[in-house]
Amino acid sequence: MQVKVRPVLIVGREGGFTTRVMPWHVYPQTNGQLEVTTDAETSRARIESLHQEVMAKVKSDVVFLDSALVQEEGDLIALRKDTCEADAFLVYLPGSISHGALETLFWDLPIPIIVFSGEYTPMMGLYYLPVEEREHHPNVTFALDTREIQYQMRLLGVKKRLRNSKIILLGAHQRETSFWQFLPEPEITRRKLGVEFIPLSGAQFVAEVDQIEEAKAEAIAQQWMASAKEVAEPSPDEVREAAAMYLALGAVLKRTGAQAVSAGCLELMYAFNRRPFCFALAMLRDEGIPAGCEGDATATLTMLILDYIANRPAYMGNLVRVEPKENLLMISHGCSPSKMAGREQPAKPYTLVRSHSYPPFTRVIDGGAGLTSYVEYDIGQEVTITRIGANLDRMPAAKGEIIDCRDTICDRTAITVRVKDAREFFHHATGNHQVVVYGNYLRELRGLCQLLNMNFLEI
Repeated sequence: MQVKVRPVLIVGREGGFTTRVMPWHVYPQTNGQLEVTTDAETSRARIESLHQEVMAKVKSDVVFLDSALVQEEGDLIALRKDTCEADAFLVYLPGSISHGALETLFWDLPIPIIVFSGEYTPMMGLYYLPVEEREHHPNVTFALDTREIQYQMRLLGVKKRLRNSKIILLGAHQRETSFWQFLPEPEITRRKLGVEFIPLSGAQFVAEVDQIEEAKAEAIAQQWMASAKEVAEPSPDEVREAAAMYLALGAVLKRTGAQAVSAGCLELMYAFNRRPFCFALAMLRDEGIPAGCEGDATATLTMLILDYIANRPAYMGNLVRVEPKENLLMISHGCSPSKMAGREQPAKPYTLVRSHSYPPFTRVIDGGAGLTSYVEYDIGQEVTITRIGANLDRMPAAKGEIIDCRDTICDRTAITVRVKDAREFFHHATGNHQVVVYGNYLRELRGLCQLLNMNFLEI
């Protein structure tokens, strides 16, 4: 999704020393010397050249709107009316403007503002934006180089995608009736993130599943079994039933234009006698549709955020064990995506197995029902673990390293991750289901939380 950026060139005008916008710019050189320009046309040419360099280097989905020239205070006032068309302002600030003018006319605008005073030359910008000043204006960031501008544009793209996203709530999603779900308040979610929840009852979805042509479900089932490393436990009928669920989910997603689904699978299993279909959700994740289970809309929302940041599927699971002495977390679940390393990378081999979250319950491999998978994730892989708070006010996160992956009864894929402080992670966990993505994305999560006015805690 393209981000629309309005470049703001603070130029001043000749003879402007009587106003609060002056053609006085300072350009630090690589040898430490300073070049001072007091001619308005020279200043404009230098700033426009700097903008051309930025446009050549920033390669993300950014549309640069026409530049706005600031030659006097009235131009700042006019920019206050321009916040509807642009997603952000990119302000070139090599000097020559009163601090008070920015404070009273610009920094408080309800739009992200990225400030740049030259590649690796923050001198003039730091006059206006020391860290104490930025702390008063969370919408304002100060970029040291074009790499940081690119980074900010990426985050703005994530924020914009969220504001155009829908999540299907399949089955019962009521915070007051299911203590583990922690459904975010829909109105707060819409207002703060722009994400819309679309409810779909279990009965409606089961009716959709029953309309799926058996031949189409059979074709998908055959494809899944042919691609598997092994079909260890489920019968062809169980694979075909999960394939029908997968096709029905795809039809609902297409009809609604939704970007993710939070499946109330326990209701479907126990109220509608449908066998577990975890593998269908794993396949959706691999295809770019974050798909949460157990009616956990908060975990699904976290997966959506991580998918937009990393462009990779995420894994969610129960925090089944915390070992403070060794700083280990064990996270276990089904719905194991096979493309955690990236959708452009080869899929990891998967073994088709049954879930033991449905009768007959056993502590041995015989038993269980439905279709899930075991995927052996990479030992030594760096990961990010997080879960947004249900009130959308916080996001604690940790980076870690996978040190073990094994097949377990009930939830079939269990990973053990070494983190910096397991005890501290437990004390700040916002819920049981934690979301894991390959790679270290703490910096991106911190920046996004700033954009979304949420507290970020690195553990």
